[in-house]
Amino acid sequence: MILRAATGSDASFLLALRTDPMALKYMPLLKLDLAAMLTRIAAAAQEINLTESAELMYIIELDGVAVGMVGANQRSPMMRYTEVAYSLLPEWRGKGLATQALCLWIELLLSTGYRRLGALISAHNQPSLTLAARVGFVREGVLRQHFLIAGESQDQVVLGLLASEWPQTLQGSQNVPD
Repeated sequence: MILRAATGSDASFLLALRTDPMALKYMPLLKLDLAAMLTRIAAAAQEINLTESAELMYIIELDGVAVGMVGANQRSPMMRYTEVAYSLLPEWRGKGLATQALCLWIELLLSTGYRRLGALISAHNQPSLTLAARVGFVREGVLRQHFLIAGESQDQVVLGLLASEWPQTLQGSQNVPD
């Protein structure tokens, strides 16, 4: 598995991830066309560093095939904080790939100097909450009725992972990035 910065050639793939019914069930994703996605990719940072605040969009590749994405937004170089995002195509879920990709992503972000990572996950999205806990995220609170999705209010669970907690997570996990 590799993680690589998204390029313009990934635009259709990223649009497919955004139209996945499971993703739309838990996230208020705006409908984007190809031109809008290309603009978003062009605006994204290409390298992980603590000097830029632009969104990061990385493609998860397995044997040369794009299977998902990981991202970082709300990046604060001053606070050394970012929120993580992740998504896999439906046919690749349930195989441990999200755990592996998220561990790799966390390792990349923390090794760059981020001291804290966050995640906002729908309270109804049990698979994603389980994944976040598996890789060391701790529940910190709930944003009540934070998202409005298909006319329904949804609570969002606030999770955090401190750089100081990551070594303990790796010691207790079989999902150590290789």
